[in-house]
Amino acid sequence: MSPFAAIALYPLWAVALAVGLVALRLGRSEGRGLVALCLSLAFWVTGLILLKTPQMEMVAERVLPFGMLLAGTYLHAGADVAGIRAPRILAVAYGYGIAVVLLGVLWPRLLYGPGAHGPGVLFLPLAAVSAAGATANIAWLAHLAAKAPAPRTRPIALVLGCATGTLGGGGVIGLRVLSLGDVDAAAPLLLVSVALAAYAVLRGEHGRARELVVQGAVYAVVTAALSALGLTVFYLALPHLAPERSHSVIWLIFVVFFAALPLEPLRNLIVEAIGRRLFRRPINIPELAEQVETSETRAEHAERLAEIGRLTSAVAHEIRNPLGVIAAQAKLLERGGASPALVASVRAQVDRAKRFLDDLLRYGKPRPLEVRDFDARAALHLAISHVRQAFPEAPPPIDVHAADAAASLEADRHAFMDVVTALVQNAAIAVSGRDGGKVTVSLEREPDVVRIVVRDNGPGVPQSLEERLFQPFVTGRGRDERHPGTGLGLAIAARWVERHGGTLVHQRPADGGACFVVTWPPSPR
Repeated sequence: MSPFAAIALYPLWAVALAVGLVALRLGRSEGRGLVALCLSLAFWVTGLILLKTPQMEMVAERVLPFGMLLAGTYLHAGADVAGIRAPRILAVAYGYGIAVVLLGVLWPRLLYGPGAHGPGVLFLPLAAVSAAGATANIAWLAHLAAKAPAPRTRPIALVLGCATGTLGGGGVIGLRVLSLGDVDAAAPLLLVSVALAAYAVLRGEHGRARELVVQGAVYAVVTAALSALGLTVFYLALPHLAPERSHSVIWLIFVVFFAALPLEPLRNLIVEAIGRRLFRRPINIPELAEQVETSETRAEHAERLAEIGRLTSAVAHEIRNPLGVIAAQAKLLERGGASPALVASVRAQVDRAKRFLDDLLRYGKPRPLEVRDFDARAALHLAISHVRQAFPEAPPPIDVHAADAAASLEADRHAFMDVVTALVQNAAIAVSGRDGGKVTVSLEREPDVVRIVVRDNGPGVPQSLEERLFQPFVTGRGRDERHPGTGLGLAIAARWVERHGGTLVHQRPADGGACFVVTWPPSPR
């Protein structure tokens, strides 16, 4: 094999195989088609490498036909990306590819001569059918891309990848068989095809899954670099490590075993150290063990909460029915000439009980998270406008300080607004009716987090409640206040933030008042 062929084909083979294996090991959303595509590309390049090795040409002749499976894998990947099922189309594509593979493995001379030079009896007919099929494949993928919702980057990447893969695969082999070119020209085309497939794999993941795929790819590169260095040093040192005049296989195994024994822990330490520097949440073993322990604790906590949720539903159902009867009786009393003040008092208590039940259900039976990207600044302003509407007569002044640029956040938008509304409303109630009362809300965007700070210059949180502030049914507002509290607002807000993997803390400013700080991670855990 020439140096140029080695430089062109070896990296291509390694990248294709690494992408496929990383997606197979860590990917969760990419579907089987993209994994099959990456692995078939790697196998196809294996045939090209064998073809460039003179002593392996006979093996290469039987491996090269496996490239006909690329058409089926590209269609499979396109169907996965589009989210559709196309069993007949895939059956035809895979069936044709498998038929050509079997033909090439069993009777390669029907396709080409020795070393894939010179056309065989079936080469030109199969080449014509394959060219027509490749054109149909590209057209079908382009049709899927046109129908796909925006953004269409993934399906477009597969269309371009299929085109470059077809040219670098069957096109280049056809040139070699017809003595019009060599397989070295396949390397740049297939490299583009692999890169496009890798992009499609990565874009198919979301949230934590995408982080795992990216980290897996980086770790593969780091591990390969360390292994290449270590194996080279080991190869050079091995002749000096074996005992004198001992060249048996047993001695070589003995020396290699004990020399390699500490290398794997050393490699793990280096890779994990690099991962901690490069990534905020690395997938190293200690961090994963900590996350597993945390997940188990949360699972036990979730089981207890589910039991509380069932109890809450039963209690709410039993209380709502009497409340409905009381509301109906109040209406009858009003029609019968009862005191309007008395009727209004009854209705106020009914409404208060209903609000308490609503909060109780929100706390005891939280809905699943609906995570998506949204503009945190816009959601913040909308939540504050809702708070202002709760004070139709004289809303307290609420100053908002947000970054000029939109702060994108991957979270549950309604949960984010619930948290902001609860904190700002509590602060507004604390300063309502006070001379000079003011609420300040700020949004801060940092590389790893989005931080919301809500501060007021009201009386502050009583010290007797500070340790239990985020527990349910803890409130500093009495029953006779204009805005009575249920003691569940902060508990619900803390629950939302915790489910996103963030933090909600209370700080006591030196000049009085209250300050709550919410830290949202870029994506929920």
